[in-house]
Amino acid sequence: MNKKLLSLLSGLILSAQGHAMSGAPATAEIDNTSIGNHQQSWEYRALMHQNLLDNATPLSQGFQVMGHNAYNSSAYSSIVHIDPNHSLSITEMLDLGVRTIEMDYHWVWQTKDLPGGHALLMCHAGSNDIGCSGLERYLHEGVEEVNRWLRKHPKEVLVLYFQDDAEGNNDELVKAVASIDDLIYKQPAGQCDSFTNMVQTTSEEDVLSAGKQVIIMGSRCANRGPWTGYSWSSIHNWVSGGGQAILDRSEADCLADTGKQDGAHRIWEDATNLSAAFGDPGPRIDAALAAKAARCGIGALSLDEITIGDSRLRASVWSWDNNQPDNSNEEDCAESWGNGRFNDRSCTDSLPFACKTLDGKNWLISNTVGSNTATDGQSACQSMGAQWSFAVPTNSQQNEWLKQAKIAAGIERVWLNYRDTALEGVWTTPNHSVNYSDGTISLSAIEPGSGYDFYMKAVANGCELQWQGGNAGSGERNAKFDCVSKGDKIVFIPDSWPTTAADGSVSVHGVIKAQAGGHQCGLEWDGSESGGERNAKFDCSDRADPLTITSRSDGTTARVIIRTDNNCGLEWDSSLDGNNERNAKFDCHPRFDEFTLYGSSLVD
Repeated sequence: MNKKLLSLLSGLILSAQGHAMSGAPATAEIDNTSIGNHQQSWEYRALMHQNLLDNATPLSQGFQVMGHNAYNSSAYSSIVHIDPNHSLSITEMLDLGVRTIEMDYHWVWQTKDLPGGHALLMCHAGSNDIGCSGLERYLHEGVEEVNRWLRKHPKEVLVLYFQDDAEGNNDELVKAVASIDDLIYKQPAGQCDSFTNMVQTTSEEDVLSAGKQVIIMGSRCANRGPWTGYSWSSIHNWVSGGGQAILDRSEADCLADTGKQDGAHRIWEDATNLSAAFGDPGPRIDAALAAKAARCGIGALSLDEITIGDSRLRASVWSWDNNQPDNSNEEDCAESWGNGRFNDRSCTDSLPFACKTLDGKNWLISNTVGSNTATDGQSACQSMGAQWSFAVPTNSQQNEWLKQAKIAAGIERVWLNYRDTALEGVWTTPNHSVNYSDGTISLSAIEPGSGYDFYMKAVANGCELQWQGGNAGSGERNAKFDCVSKGDKIVFIPDSWPTTAADGSVSVHGVIKAQAGGHQCGLEWDGSESGGERNAKFDCSDRADPLTITSRSDGTTARVIIRTDNNCGLEWDSSLDGNNERNAKFDCHPRFDEFTLYGSSLVD
């Protein structure tokens, strides 16, 4: 009863301060433009390469950035979350490269909906629930936000750290994760293993190959009724002393600690007043500490106050050198430079090879040199002993061991078993087996008389093309860009063969249509013009305005512009509405926004 009254009083106080009883909204209002611009930066692309690099190795030998108390963000309400860990939403953190999300939930009396009652709310509180106001978001709302992101990123694996205070309400936990139930990598029937053990043998590709995308850790898995098997017990191994222990440790001691490759270790910070008053959160994590932690074998960097362009995310990039890979001359193989950073280089050049043992703890440089092929590299490494394999570091500590091996051999540059020969821009190892193509295709491969299914998203902000729900009776629907949910599938129907310009750009003419309410609705520009702009719409009488799709980069649908025959360019409107949506329009000045057409498939 005391806990109920405390929560109720907290909710009433917040309400009296002017906040509606509805509490924190289910989703934050997000303007993705700044994040979209950041996603064009070297540091973001390098972090994405690095996130993919360790997909085919056990999780214990990888690295992830973690959103500490990611749910506790002023993005959802600066009044409900009066002592936040973050100002960005969970979606925004994921869009910046975070791949582990912490969600703390408590079984408390909620006051955001009538009638009141107990529910699983995500709040920053102790085991006695003090700190929960009753107005925070439901756990299922946070999970549904993750679900929306995952459905748009089907080749990504997320770890959800559940700090569990469900008080035995296991059926409610199952309901809370219903939206991602089909994506959860669960334990086999009757098994209850720990996260610490699982990461030593399981890779992200194992999860993807099972048709899953989510690993839940932290919530006890045994004797939990319907919740049994959903989670892997335990969390990351605690680092005694946390960040302070890393600061106080010498580089030599860090490199001598090979045991960090056998588990999942993290350091964390807590910027909240609550933790400062009642706990010992340790030192704040700056860029220098972030980089050193990775060199010391820390596999999860748990951050507060993550920002766009965060220096700690940049410092977490230990692999590619600045502005690499640049593919300046069809360079499809990776080498390690003298400074330990990666560079792309022509595969036909001759270098010695980096060799390691299976556990990643020992490194050696081959005696022979050759071109970068998996076969030649493996042969060179095996000639020094059966324990050696041609390899690439998958975390910063392994990279430091490789640097030591190069120094010992008196060699600055060596080949790494890492290349993008299979798909330009997608850097993988021979151990990667998942197809990471995003479904972009060459425009020059499109043929008239066929239809091509796509999804369309704006390069600058990731907002996806949709048709507006409902029907105004005119047989037309507004076209919009949704910045939270996945877009509607569209079909491009070409009516001519592609043409290639002198600069290598490819153009193809045709129409775009979408399936809406059982109708084929064609993309058109509205008949009225205001300020040189026309609204974009889908006409469900099977009409469509002809347009031209033109590649802006490598001749593929990765970056295209779209213009009508009257030279009006497709754009997204600069302002968001309350549903995180933007109007689609044609700008007749003309101006164009860049789009990615992905997830392509040939249709009849």
